[in-house]
Amino acid sequence: MAFSVAIDGPAGAGKGTIAKYLSERFNLKHLDTGLLYREAARLVIADGGNTLDVVRLEEIAQKVDTHHINEENLRNEETASVASQIAVVPSLRRVLTQKMRDFASSVSSAYQGVVLDGRDVGSVILPQADVKIYVTADEQVRVLRRTKELGSVAMQEILEGIKARDARDGNRQTAPLQIADGAIVLDTTFLDTKEVCEKAAEIVECALSNCEAIDNMSKTSSCLSKK
Repeated sequence: MAFSVAIDGPAGAGKGTIAKYLSERFNLKHLDTGLLYREAARLVIADGGNTLDVVRLEEIAQKVDTHHINEENLRNEETASVASQIAVVPSLRRVLTQKMRDFASSVSSAYQGVVLDGRDVGSVILPQADVKIYVTADEQVRVLRRTKELGSVAMQEILEGIKARDARDGNRQTAPLQIADGAIVLDTTFLDTKEVCEKAAEIVECALSNCEAIDNMSKTSSCLSKK
């Protein structure tokens, strides 16, 4: 498989921003894995909104196309809420996980590799990724970021949504949100976008140059201090 970067973390931590930046800087093909669940959620809503029919959910998951997803139609709280609800269904997860792996393994030679962001990329989808980053931030900071992103949605509604999603993602039996083995934790609470992206880029540069410091957080810190 080509060079791969796995980025995980809760909603509003900044993983999507980091993934897009790394994609452009290092010519990596990018996949926001959360969008596959949102696309499945959109299809579920269009199908009547039944989140309990496991057989039907698996059928709907098969229809998700990783190469044809309209992100603009998926950035709303209703879709996000349904996505989080159906994400606990093991059979649906298996279908989408395989689609994600197929995406990563089929990257063309036009790219240097792939970068996937989500909630179980480093632990389940690409456990052998060359770089694993777990992005986190204070809950209130994440709420403020998501409020700014969505604009018209009330902050209290966003807070409740994030709390609910954090609980579902962290407590589900199949592929719960967790720090993957070997992942470097990047806390973005007190960092602006530029600082966050630069730190992530240095981690990737370490891996591309076979820097030994990529193996654990303490060594990475010493690696990142080198200029």
